[in-house]
Amino acid sequence: MGCLRTRPFIALPAQASSVSENTEERRDTQNGKCEDEEMYVRLLEKNPRDVEALKVVLYGKMRKGKTKEAVEYVERLIDIEPEEVEWRLLQALCYETMGQLSKARRFFKEILEERPLNPRALHGLALVMHKNREGPAVFEMLNKALEVARREKRVTEERNIRILIAQMHVVKGDLEEGLKKFQGLVDENPRDFRPYLCQGIIYSLLDKKKEAEEQFETYRSLVPEEFPQRGFLNDVVLAAKTNSRERLEKEFEAEFSYKK
Repeated sequence: MGCLRTRPFIALPAQASSVSENTEERRDTQNGKCEDEEMYVRLLEKNPRDVEALKVVLYGKMRKGKTKEAVEYVERLIDIEPEEVEWRLLQALCYETMGQLSKARRFFKEILEERPLNPRALHGLALVMHKNREGPAVFEMLNKALEVARREKRVTEERNIRILIAQMHVVKGDLEEGLKKFQGLVDENPRDFRPYLCQGIIYSLLDKKKEAEEQFETYRSLVPEEFPQRGFLNDVVLAAKTNSRERLEKEFEAEFSYKK
């Protein structure tokens, strides 16, 4: 939803914090600088390890859809800050965006070996597997992560993964199953805005405008004003209302994430 593939995944892992909150915050701090991208490129010629300059250029390239160029900068950041998972996630996302699915899969799996419940890595791997037409294996992978969350009593992560499973049913084209799972999540926690947003999008896909608007209205009443991605999610709602079903389906698969 929306035009930017480099927007954060809408995996929506937690009501209080976004799946890509760090990405969004970092991007927001750079917004005023992106017009000076070339200046930062010149700064990097003098100091190739200037992290702030690398970040400005990286997000500028991604925002413009220049994914191949972005890879160079994200991999330089990984070299400087190898423990920063954000750069590794963006590296995997870049390769997935470029269609290099084997590399993307490997990078997402490496992250999950260290952080088995990382929502963005789970979402990224699920999308890569879906693009590889791996079918049931997608849900086997997600259900294993769900078992880990339950065994370790990680309540927040468990719900995040259940939302992701419901989303992947929609990506697969099983809208009714997606609705069923999201409704179950609503029944368990009616204060979580995420399932309402997802149900609104599904009803939009089904061309059920009245039902979609009811879900979007509930979403709007629940999403916190300070939620980092509120503006982006509102754009998602607008896209769901105005786009054709064909375009909405394509954008749902591309964006519903992660992405955040």
